[in-house]
Amino acid sequence: MPRSAPAPGLQEIVLTANEVRPADDVIRGLATEYGSTEDLGLLTTLAGCRDTLPARLSDALAGARSRQGCPVTVVRRPRPAEDIGATPPHWRLRGRTATAVHDLWLALVAVQVGDPVCWQTLQDGRLFNDVLPIEGQERAQTGHSSVNDLAFHVEDAFDDDRCDMLALMCLRNRERTATTVATTSRIDVGTEEYEPLYRPRFAIRPDPEHLKAGAAGDLPPVWRPVVFGDSRSQPYLRVDPTYTTTAPGDEMAERAFARLCRQLERALVRVRLRPGDLMLIDNYRAVHGREPFRPRYDGTDRWLRKLTLTFDLQRSLRRRQGGGRALALS
Repeated sequence: MPRSAPAPGLQEIVLTANEVRPADDVIRGLATEYGSTEDLGLLTTLAGCRDTLPARLSDALAGARSRQGCPVTVVRRPRPAEDIGATPPHWRLRGRTATAVHDLWLALVAVQVGDPVCWQTLQDGRLFNDVLPIEGQERAQTGHSSVNDLAFHVEDAFDDDRCDMLALMCLRNRERTATTVATTSRIDVGTEEYEPLYRPRFAIRPDPEHLKAGAAGDLPPVWRPVVFGDSRSQPYLRVDPTYTTTAPGDEMAERAFARLCRQLERALVRVRLRPGDLMLIDNYRAVHGREPFRPRYDGTDRWLRKLTLTFDLQRSLRRRQGGGRALALS
């Protein structure tokens, strides 16, 4: 079972009201000035507001971008006073301005780490995505499930141009349902029995949310390693057990993958986000999931906002122009 945070590979930064006041003053002004939080001009403006963040947070964000810091950073702050309204029953029904101030705090922190990007195949290509329960999807292995565990995974592991960093902000979490994370600092895949993991012997399918919009649903499987990088002691991960298969008869790869998954399961840590809390997850050095909860569909259910970030925007643009996946900039 997951352990309680803090743990190796995870850092927690607790900010005071005085520390967040300069950023909040700027954010409220921008929320009034701009009509949409998905305006690229607004993101450019936010990128230049780094000085409104406390130095200790800026230092941690620089470490996240360079991959020299912790793979998982939790930023806790006093809860913003603005009312977000009821948790919507579906991401399409979210009020366009209800979460503006919260989104701007999420974006202000996130753009110091990377450039926000989004998928055309997810939530109509919106830059900010909603993570909330949807009736009828309770047992799906997506961010809209609830009554089952959301199994640990790397975000969009099926794609070569997946995000470098995932940023989650909690808007509501009445039951204190835990987000689960495990980092490469807690596993050992350097011995011979794990060698198949470094070879292209695994096929990873897109999850149902991508397939609904036709992402790679009719393409043949592409075989990839699930562990890679220059360091065997701190490898990069491409792990999504729910959607991963090995070739028929490849028992060595199947056994190695099962061992890796058992290690990650034992390394899982529970992080209970409160409203206003923000979590940054390195999508190459950590996996994430979620504990089960019982949805009510009465406007009080758990609700997170999500941004996905790239460290190399030009690389993403080149891959898109070269026929890569449907990665889109808002």
